Amino acid sequence: MGNKKKILLVHPNLMALGGATAVAAWIAEALKDEFAITLLTTDQVDLEGLNRFHGTSLRESDMEVVYPNRLIRSILQLDRDHHSIQPVAYLMRVCRRVRDRYDLVISSATEEFDLGGSGILYVHFPFLARFWGRYRDCGQLSLRAQLGALFRGELRPWMILAGFSTERMKEATFLVNSDWTGAAVHRAYRVPTTTLYPPVTASSRREPWDAREDGFLCIGRLTPQKRMDGAIAILRRVREQRPHLTLHLVGTPSQHPEHRQYLHDLQSLVQTHSNWVRLHQRLPREALLKLMGRMRYGIHLNRDEHFGIAPAELMASGCIVFVHDSGGQVEIVGRDPRLCYQDDEEAFDKIAKVVASPVLQASVLDSLASQQTAFDPGRFMRRIRELVEEMTERRKPALGKLPTPA
Repeated sequence: MGNKKKILLVHPNLMALGGATAVAAWIAEALKDEFAITLLTTDQVDLEGLNRFHGTSLRESDMEVVYPNRLIRSILQLDRDHHSIQPVAYLMRVCRRVRDRYDLVISSATEEFDLGGSGILYVHFPFLARFWGRYRDCGQLSLRAQLGALFRGELRPWMILAGFSTERMKEATFLVNSDWTGAAVHRAYRVPTTTLYPPVTASSRREPWDAREDGFLCIGRLTPQKRMDGAIAILRRVREQRPHLTLHLVGTPSQHPEHRQYLHDLQSLVQTHSNWVRLHQRLPREALLKLMGRMRYGIHLNRDEHFGIAPAELMASGCIVFVHDSGGQVEIVGRDPRLCYQDDEEAFDKIAKVVASPVLQASVLDSLASQQTAFDPGRFMRRIRELVEEMTERRKPALGKLPTPA
């Protein structure tokens, strides 16, 4: 790695689907040539799978990957909760212990991350802010005081494991995935934020508009909040005017037991409308990109989505995308009032108007064309490199190599 400046990139699970993983992968892609990267993570990294899904070209030689030792990993795996904070909390403790060995520390974890001082903190949503009205800050407490606070219900175990300090966290430079998320972060922590939209991989096989299928794509986890059943209900009414309209639902089943009934009901609904609706579970990435390149429309019904990788991919692939008028997803379509709806009735009205009018379609597509560059991976990487170069120039040289965490 020679005399390259050293970057510690912290991300718990690079194989999880979603925007957080995309951000981490493209940060590594942006920095791999000019910096010496060490990835601190808890789960095994499959670079081939990561590259295939996100469009990166990372190799084993591009970074050093450091995991907790086998005993720590076994202990962390005892918590079967998919949303457990324990692995992230442990990485915070390790990060604070070794951060002075690096020129810069970056976190793109799903949760807010106490880097132990300055660095780059990419925030997808301030998930942990809900705790700080009820629990104490560990930052200035001795271990004895922490244990006493835990006994009194003023702290939770993961807070002690992390040694989490909100005040110390605020020393970081905050990047956010949307203006909407930035406003939420400011309300929670009163810190300035900069919006840097996640990088989005568009279909490379984009059919001309006239050759595209007159149908919709709805992409997301197969959970109630994604409201894929709502997409069927809305488009069933639109089909009364456009009987050739089709709908493709694409998603991955949730592992949570409470979501099994939703998937069962959705499958039954799809079967009822099988003449125009198809459900694709675990569709290979290449097939999904091909589908995005040949469909005309996308629909996204999730409310208060922090950003929305799926609608951004659809839009970047040349689709006209309709989104719920909330969250960061409205930024994807430039807050175009023709594409944002408050409820299902308004969604029906706006969709019906657009699909019936080639003139309106051309106007919307022209408006969306200027949006596509905002989510280009090249733009994301340039901004990351600029920020990292600026911040590493201010800091003293790093001290050495990260030891394997004990």
